[in-house]
Amino acid sequence: MSSVVYNGHDLSGYVTAELVEPAGHALEPRALAVPGRPGAALLGCELPPRVLRVRLFLDAGIALTAEGRSEVRHELYGWLVAPRGAELELPGEPGLSWRDVVVTDASDWDSLFEDGSCELAFTCFDPVAYGEGKSSAAGTLTVGGTWATWPVVTLTASAGSSVKVANELGRYVLVEREFAAGDEVVMDFASEAVTVDGVDAASGVAVESTFFSLEPGAHVLTFSGCSAHTVAWVERWL
Repeated sequence: MSSVVYNGHDLSGYVTAELVEPAGHALEPRALAVPGRPGAALLGCELPPRVLRVRLFLDAGIALTAEGRSEVRHELYGWLVAPRGAELELPGEPGLSWRDVVVTDASDWDSLFEDGSCELAFTCFDPVAYGEGKSSAAGTLTVGGTWATWPVVTLTASAGSSVKVANELGRYVLVEREFAAGDEVVMDFASEAVTVDGVDAASGVAVESTFFSLEPGAHVLTFSGCSAHTVAWVERWL
């Protein structure tokens, strides 16, 4: 057992923690009844928010007075309330964190004394964990993890009228405008945003552009209209 970091607070000074992890992700299917056949036709599935249950063990021991234990519990209560969601790091999951996390259920303390424990339900509205950040200045790259991730591509433009990034499947992002040599172009594929020297350049994105994700595995990207490039991404894990 170790402890939890949530909303920027390390709870290890007060409690140790044990993760009660579900065996896997339960999908939410989308289906359509089809006349004349049993069951239904599966149209697809959604990955719903993930609930992670964590048992906290009050770790202050017998040295605390009843008043001291009460202060600890109330400080923990304040740390665990994040109405806008927060980032969560859990015991047994080194190097991984979850985002958009809210505490949605909490049991009673099973004891108000030095060995008290309780169970929390952390609902991860983004149900896929974030791992290590990576970057590459090559055209061929390998993405780790078990879930697709969204890159951020930074280009140093050459003098010309466009810059373009394409993947091995033929999907691409094309920005058309007049570029001076050395202009910095940043393409954020998650937010479908493009800036040139820090200024929004969405109006220059060609309508046929597709902000593609990177599945785990090897990829070959091609770049045009630039003298240098960097691709950055964060590994994502189920």
